[in-house]
Amino acid sequence: MALPGRAASVPGREGGSDGELGMEMRRFIGVLAVLCLAPGALPAGATGVASDNIEWVRTVPYDAGLPTGARHVGDHLYVAGSTRLSIYDVSDPLEPVRLSTTPYAFQFANEDVDTNGKILLLSDDQVRGGLHVWDVSDKTQPTEIAVLPGLIDHTFTCVLGCRWAYGAMGSIVDLRDPAKPVLAGDWAPGMQRGDGFDTTEVAPGLVVTASRQIRLLDARKNPAKPKLRALGITPDGRLIHSNHWPRRAKDRFLLVQGETPLTPRCNETNGAFMTWDASKWKKTRSFTLIDEYRVTNGTYSDGNPALSAFGCTNMWFDPHPNFRNGGLVASAFFEHGTRLLDVDERGRISEVGYFLPAGGSTIASYWITDEIVYSIDIVRGIDVLRVTARR
Repeated sequence: MALPGRAASVPGREGGSDGELGMEMRRFIGVLAVLCLAPGALPAGATGVASDNIEWVRTVPYDAGLPTGARHVGDHLYVAGSTRLSIYDVSDPLEPVRLSTTPYAFQFANEDVDTNGKILLLSDDQVRGGLHVWDVSDKTQPTEIAVLPGLIDHTFTCVLGCRWAYGAMGSIVDLRDPAKPVLAGDWAPGMQRGDGFDTTEVAPGLVVTASRQIRLLDARKNPAKPKLRALGITPDGRLIHSNHWPRRAKDRFLLVQGETPLTPRCNETNGAFMTWDASKWKKTRSFTLIDEYRVTNGTYSDGNPALSAFGCTNMWFDPHPNFRNGGLVASAFFEHGTRLLDVDERGRISEVGYFLPAGGSTIASYWITDEIVYSIDIVRGIDVLRVTARR
């Protein structure tokens, strides 16, 4: 099935500050039920609306508060909630089994948790601030082993096997003794809150930042003082929220997400899913924006909600395991649910499928296998989807 694409080639203006999701989630959760599903838009008891190449399999309830993000490593899924960390065995992707749910001492761990399967990183930049280091080697009894307070990084990523951690606001933490984390450097001195929201290790020791000025950092020789290798700058200085560079930074395309939370009506300035040209970075020391995709308002029955409580914005996404210079991407869009996007060989984006949950708001989508997608929904829990069409 191929649906008409809704990609736009002209960049729009995107702004706003994050942390908004965490700070505003309490306020807007009450509004969500009103905006999320118009009365009579879907049949009573409906699970949602889907294109004919996506099959809803089941919903796994999440009873540990609102799920805010996850990480899939091997046979396990690590889900951070508003009050607890939950670990699932996903060796049978259609029947995930929860192994543990463990409370932590703060609320709303930030979305992009990271782990190497042994230690796990949680960030709390809302109240006290800090990096929380957990031992997750025993999936049934994870334990917090250290806190490095005072950091305001929105998220942290594991670097070089989780021996180091890079924060979204520039913090570089030495984790060679994970029980005694040490602040060791700063990859972005003077960065202002609201300019950096995530970092991704795209290959061992190579880190791409989700900041208004996208940076490729090389930490291979000296993790405490990484080298700047390339930059990507949008014409309008929009908020950049997350990214992926498939095939360990060998793909032609850098995939990027922008966020504009709390925008209930869709327009050309909302947070977009973007493709960037990464084929010439060694020569030009830069990435160049190619194309972008945004969701639209609709009637629910057409796969698009009329309003969106948390915003007509792209959220956490995941390229297909077989993505190679183009391919499929599963991406979350809050009340627009999970969108299946196709990136062609030129980097142009089109929508080729969707799952719009009934009464839900999807914050992240992950490929668990080459046909099974988990949609992490802050209202419903985990929607298990099967993609029945191939690129």
